[in-house]
Amino acid sequence: MTSQGASNCSLAEIAGPGDIVAIVGAGGKTTTMFALANALAERGLRVVTTKSTTIHRPSMARAPRLLISPPDRWRAELPPALDAHPVITVVTAAPTPRRYNGIPPDLAPELLESSGADVLMVEADGARRRLLKAPASHEPAMPPSATLVIPVACLAAVGRPLAERHVHRSELVAAILGAALDTPLTIDHVLTLLLDPRAGRKSAPPTACLWPALTATDKAETEQLNALRDAFSSHPNVSGWIEADADWTYAAHRAHVAPRV
Repeated sequence: MTSQGASNCSLAEIAGPGDIVAIVGAGGKTTTMFALANALAERGLRVVTTKSTTIHRPSMARAPRLLISPPDRWRAELPPALDAHPVITVVTAAPTPRRYNGIPPDLAPELLESSGADVLMVEADGARRRLLKAPASHEPAMPPSATLVIPVACLAAVGRPLAERHVHRSELVAAILGAALDTPLTIDHVLTLLLDPRAGRKSAPPTACLWPALTATDKAETEQLNALRDAFSSHPNVSGWIEADADWTYAAHRAHVAPRV
């Protein structure tokens, strides 16, 4: 079901040549990044993925091609890698066997241009595998040049207590929501964390398109999910939204703007 005024679209349609995509929030950022990257590659585009935070080895398990390349080697090393693989992940160093360094956020345009990629995707936040989060004062590590921002939240949080075992930086989340710790989380709480300027929209460039992503959608009641869809479809800052069920099957819905191709 799609909300009134919204329309279905493919995941590959939400980004296009020249886009810098920033992914923030919690509950499926890395999986969503690679799902979108692979969809764009199937469309014929060349994609670089990276992080603007520290990267831990397990989160890169899905990277089809990982390159450790400092900025002064990008022009020499990245275009040939993209010729061989339409999706590559770029890190700048590996200080330990289980940790990589991502890129400074302000180098995102240079990475896109130097690599010859069509689209750059930057995971710009960390959440310690929690379902929801609020950013600390130094977060997210948002590229100022981002053209599309995807805040992620997991609907498996609904009904669970607002506690650190489910919510990263739970005290900050409680302050944003005006709720006490251990309060059962609701659909309205998820919506607030996705769209509040202190949470999912924090540091998003004013000209960037906003595409919230809901994961584990089959964990929510149909009425709850439709309420989120209606809120996205009518929100002036939302270009569209992404849904993924517990099996990571993705769908995308355009809210109120013409397709970007």
